[in-house]
Amino acid sequence: MKDINLDISYQNNDIILKSMAQEFKDKSLKFYGINVPKIVTVIPANLPSIEVKEDRLDFIFLLEDDSLLHMEFQTTNKKADIKRFLQYDTRLYSKYERTIRTVVIYSGKIEEAISRLDIGSIIYNVEQVFLVKYDGDKIYEELNEKIDRKLQLTDIDKLNLIFLPLMGSKKGSDEMAIDAVELAKKIEDEDEKTYIIGALIGISDKFLTEEYKNKLKGAIRMTKIAEMLIQEGKAEGKAEGKAEGKAELIIKQLKKRFNKIPELYVKRMYELNIDKLEKIGENIFDIKKIEDLDKYFNDN
Repeated sequence: MKDINLDISYQNNDIILKSMAQEFKDKSLKFYGINVPKIVTVIPANLPSIEVKEDRLDFIFLLEDDSLLHMEFQTTNKKADIKRFLQYDTRLYSKYERTIRTVVIYSGKIEEAISRLDIGSIIYNVEQVFLVKYDGDKIYEELNEKIDRKLQLTDIDKLNLIFLPLMGSKKGSDEMAIDAVELAKKIEDEDEKTYIIGALIGISDKFLTEEYKNKLKGAIRMTKIAEMLIQEGKAEGKAEGKAEGKAELIIKQLKKRFNKIPELYVKRMYELNIDKLEKIGENIFDIKKIEDLDKYFNDN
């Protein structure tokens, strides 16, 4: 099997979103002290102003009462984190205009964190779950025995397996993530196995080191989720190649019209997806000055 690209983008990875939606749909999270209505589905958290990998939302869920649950998985405790969550939520509200409940789930190494930010006109609060109180090693053994005996997993069992890498353990979060995937691989139901592994990848991707990402590649080798990720990677590669060729063509056309294009515009042109590039191509003769391109870069 060819190498697997596990650099998961939460904003546009349909496979991971589908996995999270499948495993969290109709689930109650009260077992973990998260007192919100049941989850209806996961929705894409594509906020255009978030550009770098480290500054991205983890997951946004639509709840039964039509509000949003913004869930973050944290292995660090910094004041900058809560400021970042506030920025996310203001953008979320601007886009969806729904009530937002933000829950931060902390790994087993963290026992306390800032939950409130008072900046005068805005008082911002997040709910917190500290998974240190959950014995990950004990839960792992219980799940292992249950799966080995081919017993039906409950909703809580499935969620415990997904949250296992962040629970209190003698092992590190990255090592426990590999163990959780290996455990999930023993599940006989192929669809259930696929969605749980996909959810584990989605949660674990942000804190895994490169060493453990490589181990995770090996752990999911020959599984359905690996095949799905490989196929998606091929499709994305073709799309990227097509977009790059289209960008080069449009840049040549623009150079003929304006003689010279600032380097910033060239760089941003290569960052556009194929749909945006097609739109520029269709309206190329309506572009009177190079600054007219700004609306395509900013039109989200």
